[in-house]
Amino acid sequence: MSVYEIRDPIHRTILITEDERRVVDHPWVQRLRHIKQLGFVSLVYPGAVHDRFQHSLGVMHLAGERFRRLVPSLPDFAQADLDRAYRLARLGGLLHDVGHGPYSHSFEEFLPAVSQVRLPDAWYAGLPPTARQAKHEDLSLAIIQALVGEGVLAEDEARDVAAIVSSTIKPSRWLAARAPLLGILRALVSGEIDADRCDYLLRDSHFSGVTYGIFDLQRLVACETIVRGPDGPELGLDVHGVHALEGLLLARYHMFHQVYFHKTAPAFEYYLSRALAEGEIRFPMGSLAELIDLRDDHLIGQLHAARAQGGIWSHRILDREPAKLVLRERIGADQPENLLSQELLEALQAAGCHVFTRHARQTFSNLAGPQNPDGRRLLCERRVLGRPLVEPVTRHSDLLASFNTPIDLRHTYVLRQDAAKAVTVMDSLRTWL
Repeated sequence: MSVYEIRDPIHRTILITEDERRVVDHPWVQRLRHIKQLGFVSLVYPGAVHDRFQHSLGVMHLAGERFRRLVPSLPDFAQADLDRAYRLARLGGLLHDVGHGPYSHSFEEFLPAVSQVRLPDAWYAGLPPTARQAKHEDLSLAIIQALVGEGVLAEDEARDVAAIVSSTIKPSRWLAARAPLLGILRALVSGEIDADRCDYLLRDSHFSGVTYGIFDLQRLVACETIVRGPDGPELGLDVHGVHALEGLLLARYHMFHQVYFHKTAPAFEYYLSRALAEGEIRFPMGSLAELIDLRDDHLIGQLHAARAQGGIWSHRILDREPAKLVLRERIGADQPENLLSQELLEALQAAGCHVFTRHARQTFSNLAGPQNPDGRRLLCERRVLGRPLVEPVTRHSDLLASFNTPIDLRHTYVLRQDAAKAVTVMDSLRTWL
């Protein structure tokens, strides 16, 4: 079977087979070339114009390489089963975020009801989702299922890929009968130390021109192992990899603070919402086919046309007119600025300012531990007098045990034309002096 090389700035060389190329070359996957990985973040970090396609290839590569390294620790499975699981790991990595829309997460708030991208009921492990807005994960699952009709994936294979990407999906009988393999594949593609995080931190850091996202990937992978958990074999860590895992979480923490939640990008997301609400642009989203057809260039073309017709929000986006940040606050009962922000908001509105807020929230870890007993289990193994001892990883790191406190931020902005008014308002509020 032919093998093709793809050069990559993060992983150097990525290999794909002829069968995988049929999936990679499908138009629904190729559309990811036309969707920026970080959306409006490129207005702050000009190098961050890399796309979802690069990231998807990187996740495919990492998931496959990490699974292949674990194969010698899985002697209870036939080689044919392991070969099939290896392909599923790679396809899961490739298709894990195939449903992203224009400007990636910036588009999330505009997606339609989940009923428009609902899968056949038999695909769901529980009740099908209803009465909520779709997320990009729902669109990803719908595309994976639709690839069956395109003749690219067999139905059982598509179901297994979807089950790896999301625990809401029921796997095929073959994979359901090999539950430990399913757990390991999920951990590699969509777990606490998954290939998705490992790739996007290094890739986003590289293209943004920052070092916040750099961590010791080689050490983390070298310390991955198969441990005996309560339900059978599962992905875990050798105890010597705990510090590498801490490095991963710290990298994620710093990237969210310095890059993903940068103060400038949320204001442009607001501009986009206003351009849509006021009819400057429109997104046809009546069917899966229309959703799949949406790309960054589709959005940019509409913005240019709207600006030519005098669209003010399109003008602010294309001409990079950032809003003025008035307040950045952490949400929480013990945060004193929360008590003052409503007073400021009302004062700014009374002064005639166009004021708006954007909310950003992220949990950095869902590891099970004393403060999070219902989180995801991740076990580590150490040897005591030559015998293996398996324990929760959080017992070996105070940092990991307490890292599930989310970052919860609210940004309050005014348009630049109202900046002088805002300064006057803030000066008049003695509590802010």
